[in-house]
Amino acid sequence: MSTISDIELSQLRLLQIIFETRNLTRAGERAGLTQSAVSHTLKKLRHSFDDSLVIRQGNKLVLTPRAELLQTVLSRWLNDFERNILFQEPFEPSTSDRTFYIATSDLVEHILAPHLIKHLKPVAPNIRLIFRKLDKRGLASQIESGEVDLSISVLESSHPSLMVRTLYRDDFVSVVRAEHPLSKTKSDAKDFCKYPHVLAGTGNDHRGIVDDALEKIGLSRYVQYKVANFSSAPYMVESSDAIFTAPRKFVEIIADKFDITAFETPVELARYSMKMYWHVKNKDDRAISWLRDQVFKIVND
Repeated sequence: MSTISDIELSQLRLLQIIFETRNLTRAGERAGLTQSAVSHTLKKLRHSFDDSLVIRQGNKLVLTPRAELLQTVLSRWLNDFERNILFQEPFEPSTSDRTFYIATSDLVEHILAPHLIKHLKPVAPNIRLIFRKLDKRGLASQIESGEVDLSISVLESSHPSLMVRTLYRDDFVSVVRAEHPLSKTKSDAKDFCKYPHVLAGTGNDHRGIVDDALEKIGLSRYVQYKVANFSSAPYMVESSDAIFTAPRKFVEIIADKFDITAFETPVELARYSMKMYWHVKNKDDRAISWLRDQVFKIVND
């Protein structure tokens, strides 16, 4: 008795064509096979089904009783297989009400969310976006678990289950209140260190990349204020003499919303890359692929 492992899907597809055409030559032409390949496959199928399947009578092929019963079932099964197994339903942004989950920091949310929402409104009005706090220690597990569809972060990850694309590269600038002494004159690193500073971060220490850069040139600053969210820092800058150093994209967004002035940070800070991560299992998901393209588009327009 033959089992399913004895029969290939391509063989069943050829058998369906033979049933439809009742002609081995035409069946071969439709399947893209030579006459000898058709005859060889038919021989294997006859052995697998333990039945002649088609018999030549004069210039015609006729189906055996077993083949007559098999024809309808086979045609329906192959059609169902193509429709339900092979076919991936297209994603239509204009009518979809799918919910997407994005994990990121408040900084990126501030930069990304307004532009993404504005961009999606006319093309995907019913799409829902849920932003979640990025788990810095569990970036991979947050994606692997299905909690989020995408993660956007400066973090580096070489986890084998994750795929990555660089969204953009950015550098840093500093901001002070509009009437701050440094807003009226060009400052050097020593002037920069004379005033208190605001640091944004969730760690326990009071150091950041600015402190590391200053240390290399024998200087240090006084971090008087520390906030957990980037969005809080401009309020503190606006009402004090403190300096806040932040990504340029963030500063460009907030500049006209606060009474502050931006200036080039007088110490060398390395540029950074913002990356978008997703799970390898979702690389062919049309909806998530579409969302990735939209995110990339708005940050690079």
